[in-house]
Amino acid sequence: MNLGFMYAIGAAITWGMVYTIDQRVLSGTSAITLLFIDSLITAIVVLPFVFFDLQPIKELFSSGKTNLLLIFLSLFLAVIANFLILSAIKSIGASSASIIEIAYPFFVVLFSFFFFKAVPNVYFFIGGLLIFIGSALITYFH
Repeated sequence: MNLGFMYAIGAAITWGMVYTIDQRVLSGTSAITLLFIDSLITAIVVLPFVFFDLQPIKELFSSGKTNLLLIFLSLFLAVIANFLILSAIKSIGASSASIIEIAYPFFVVLFSFFFFKAVPNVYFFIGGLLIFIGSALITYFH
């Protein structure tokens, strides 16, 4: 089996656990507080790994202004996305929030097309449509 596929499955399982736990945690705190604590703990956990191999960091900062701008834009958008999903989990619950959020692959294809001229095939559109229909059915009948 493909290692990238295994990573993706692992991420899906892990995110499922995270959303479930976050729903419980968010019953007693705000989304912004949880986001801050998550970010702080992530920085503390990842920092030692960065110090063991500084070469990727050096390459990153020497990769050009356009790449650095994209990195900072991605980080900024990730903070907003995390805040929004935590707020959704707090407001409508982990199950409903995750069902609606699962539409993000459609937006990946859409933004890849508009920003990077990546041409999707018909299966992406069919899959995106099925995701939206499935999300709508689950949300409507939940």
